[in-house]
Amino acid sequence: MADLLPAMDENYADYIIKYSEYVYGALNHLEGRNFQIINENYAVFYSPLQESEPLILDENNYGSVPKYYVQMDLESLNNSGIARLHNHPYLMLRGRGTAVAVIDSGIDYENALFRNSDGSTRIAFLWDQTIQADESATVPYGKEFTRERINEALASEDPKEIVPSVDTNGHGTFLAGIAAGGRDIVDDFSGTAPEATLIVVKLKQIKKYLRDFYILPEEKDIYQENDIMFAIQYAIRCAGILDMPLSICIGLGTSLGSHTGESPLSQYLDNVNRYARNVTSVAAGNEGNSRHHFFGAVMERDGYEEAELKIGAGEEGFSMEFWGDSPNRFSVTVQTPSGERAEVVSSRNQPFQTFEFVFINTKIQASYIPIERQTGKTLLFFRILDPVEGIWKFQVFSDGTGESVFNMWLPVNGLVNEETYFLESTPDMTITTPGAADAALTMTAFDYRDESLFVDASRGFTPENVVKPDLAAPGVQLEGPVPGGRMSVRSGTSLAAAYTCGAAALLLEWAIVKGNAPYFTGASVKNYFIRGARRSKLEEYPNPEWGYGILDLYRVFELLE
Repeated sequence: MADLLPAMDENYADYIIKYSEYVYGALNHLEGRNFQIINENYAVFYSPLQESEPLILDENNYGSVPKYYVQMDLESLNNSGIARLHNHPYLMLRGRGTAVAVIDSGIDYENALFRNSDGSTRIAFLWDQTIQADESATVPYGKEFTRERINEALASEDPKEIVPSVDTNGHGTFLAGIAAGGRDIVDDFSGTAPEATLIVVKLKQIKKYLRDFYILPEEKDIYQENDIMFAIQYAIRCAGILDMPLSICIGLGTSLGSHTGESPLSQYLDNVNRYARNVTSVAAGNEGNSRHHFFGAVMERDGYEEAELKIGAGEEGFSMEFWGDSPNRFSVTVQTPSGERAEVVSSRNQPFQTFEFVFINTKIQASYIPIERQTGKTLLFFRILDPVEGIWKFQVFSDGTGESVFNMWLPVNGLVNEETYFLESTPDMTITTPGAADAALTMTAFDYRDESLFVDASRGFTPENVVKPDLAAPGVQLEGPVPGGRMSVRSGTSLAAAYTCGAAALLLEWAIVKGNAPYFTGASVKNYFIRGARRSKLEEYPNPEWGYGILDLYRVFELLE
């Protein structure tokens, strides 16, 4: 066994960097194992932790430190016209000749829904980032299993001896089933693209130093940004080998970032979706009902705006971000439930500030970034350790004239106590990252039975007033496969993303595989879906809840006629 690669080594810190060989050359001065290229725009540099600690965010590295991502989940085919297209006498669209990539927690590859009628696998490539293996030219780290290897495993008495990849929480298996599961007559189930070829990536867990830095629960399945970016590039490469158009499903999200599509992952997705033959569907998030977002505006005449944050009992700690619109300068005074105050201000000599209090054991660490490089906004990143229960007040001041707008976001559902929330929150602008990526298909969820919006669905628009979500797809109480050959029921916008991923594969089949529009891009798919969307006469579109309406693929083809 080779030495552990830095990408998998807990003793190395990861940094995402903008990269172009045309600008920087081959970067031969960097040791190969410590530098890995994702694509023509991004790379990852690995630095020994002893040279990187303590991790402090500043104006030079905010975009480079990988953000954390969690899973967005808490008879629908007929509702979107999918079943009619499966059986249409002329179209017969089932995803044949297309590739569907699911980037998540892995897949139960033994499940019959992911096998052909002869028992062979429909999975062409499976990359498990968690398995240490000898260094390979095919994947940056972890281990790759090809169709041939998986078939060998399926034919054996103990498949896990040959392909030891396991989906431990079932989310990836469920998404793969919704997007591209085969037909199961007994359970009356079919994925959206039941004859698509699968490409699967099992993401490794976030590194411990990042879990500690963001104060994330140990028991949660959480992933990091650069691993997702490597997974996307892997899927694109595999689709190229297969010579198939590619539909990617990302059912993950985070509340970190400006929510304006400026994160490395968001920008990467924009690039991917503008190329021919690729489309990405992402979850809008499940933050609409969480009370984790505060929108405020400091008026010159008022002096300051106050955000009240209720912190529940037993909260161990969390991180939180404040984003203030340019060109204004902001400062924040934090008041504890006991009345003690701490002022977070801009200081070149002290961009990182630590506050301790007399009457409580809570510690607050704050990084003040007056001009965040990608957005130009003011960023305050808070780490709140051992917070005492009660009402915390954040008084926001600005030196601007007129209206000085700002947003504050808590971590997503499941990462903080249910009793931790803003008292005067707003459900708008809660689309999770990378849902703000302009060219990606950002999907909210609705209940196809009564066409009601999923109660927890995140809402748009973005802080820059870009229309998000794009569309709504079924995502409430959907049945799908879980490990062990069982069926289960789940809800969430990640399911809507998986559903749309399969629908996009059907449109790619019509456009590229059948030769009707061979240069189709992700933007093309998005535009066709928007044109064909079903809209209520009682609503104005686009709107922050439904975007441009309900996905209806059959209506797309009706309009083409």
